[in-house]
Amino acid sequence: MKVALVIPVWNDPEGLMRLLVQAQELAWVSQIVVADDASDPPCGPGMAGLPAAVAADTRLLWLRSDTRRGPGNARNHGLDHVTAEHVLFFDSDDLFLPAMTDLMQALGGRLFDFCLFRHVDSRTRGTSCPGPMPYDEALWQEAGAIEPPAPLRPGAEIRLCGLSAYPWNKIYRTAFLREHAIRCTPITVHEDIELHWLSFLHGRDILVSRHAGCYHVVREAGDRLTNRRDKVRLEVFTGLDAVQAALRQHPRGPDFMAPFTDFTLQLFDWISATIEPGLQAEFADRARRHLRDTLPEPAFTLLALRAPALAGRVIRRIWGTSCD
Repeated sequence: MKVALVIPVWNDPEGLMRLLVQAQELAWVSQIVVADDASDPPCGPGMAGLPAAVAADTRLLWLRSDTRRGPGNARNHGLDHVTAEHVLFFDSDDLFLPAMTDLMQALGGRLFDFCLFRHVDSRTRGTSCPGPMPYDEALWQEAGAIEPPAPLRPGAEIRLCGLSAYPWNKIYRTAFLREHAIRCTPITVHEDIELHWLSFLHGRDILVSRHAGCYHVVREAGDRLTNRRDKVRLEVFTGLDAVQAALRQHPRGPDFMAPFTDFTLQLFDWISATIEPGLQAEFADRARRHLRDTLPEPAFTLLALRAPALAGRVIRRIWGTSCD
């Protein structure tokens, strides 16, 4: 099985070179696409310290944006240049774990839209059970996945889609993404919400594996996008609106309404607690309007019938009161 590796990068030459050194040694990586989001200095073939073996690798394709447009645009730009049958998105500070090669070998010859696998979050590294964050790990336990990739049980996608919307824990069939026009939202943060949810909405042949193939680093300080607390956080509504529009148009949309609403409310709680104080009132107002607009009376009635406790949380978010 051959896979294209797409790497968006901004001002992280050290992380990028670590990942490229790893990728250069992996025979199953047939294409390496680096999409530089206007780094200064550029993250490109002229980077200081770039190993000669990496620089000479004919699988490597360097792309660059002249202006900073965010990782969503960078991933989309990279995807546009993928020629391999499958594609994997890694951030520049991600690293491969040994189990990824085992997973690739097990996937050889298999037909699937995407394969979901576990990762290790850096915040769990020092714990007794390194892996995803606890909420995600509970969903993995519920899914009953084993290491060899196996088809997701019918209906289980309605729960497992509630995993955090990450781009680096899935191996995609490139044609699947293109057939359904599934891409990242071209925004600065929360750009992976659309990629994640539309994959589950359109996916028919979904494989899951408990192999932990990626080590994802979370830096809780510094200038990485994860730590932005300013007005850019309001871009979240662009991604959420795109998914809501897709759910309304798709026959399976009603099945995903409850898990997506739950995801949205959890995300709103996190943003409310972390966004700059001067933006909290504006965010709260936009969150209320988003829920009212995307859950009109027929949709909210269906939600209340299927998940009354969740409907109560929606009411409290909109009106700040109980539904009792």
